[in-house]
Amino acid sequence: MAVVEFVPADFRELYPQFTDALISDGQLTQAFNVACLLLDNSDSSPVPYDPTTGVLVRQTLLNLLVCHLATLALWPLGQSGPVSSSAEGSVSVSFGLPTRPDGAYFRQTPCGQTYWQAIQAYIRGGRYYPVNYYHPWG
Repeated sequence: MAVVEFVPADFRELYPQFTDALISDGQLTQAFNVACLLLDNSDSSPVPYDPTTGVLVRQTLLNLLVCHLATLALWPLGQSGPVSSSAEGSVSVSFGLPTRPDGAYFRQTPCGQTYWQAIQAYIRGGRYYPVNYYHPWG
């Protein structure tokens, strides 16, 4: 297998909402580096990537992660999560932080939701069926 190389121009073609004026190539590259912390981009990754045969699963997932991270980076300064409540009189806003390890972090953006659904095939473990086995010697 190969390692995914990030090309900001190719990413912008897939996600045209991230214009040069909105987010720089350096910021996108940093988002890709963070995405590689969340999803292994090495030859030994369980997520396949082989551009010679057209298997681009890891590249697609990494692009979704970059989209998710870039969207979060474009939130207003100081906003640390989605708005959980707001008030109008005397202006009060509170933000909710995802604290459960069930994908709540990824459900904050459409790209993150798509990533979370697509990665399930690679993060789910086997099933355990507890059975009491009888052994004649104890």
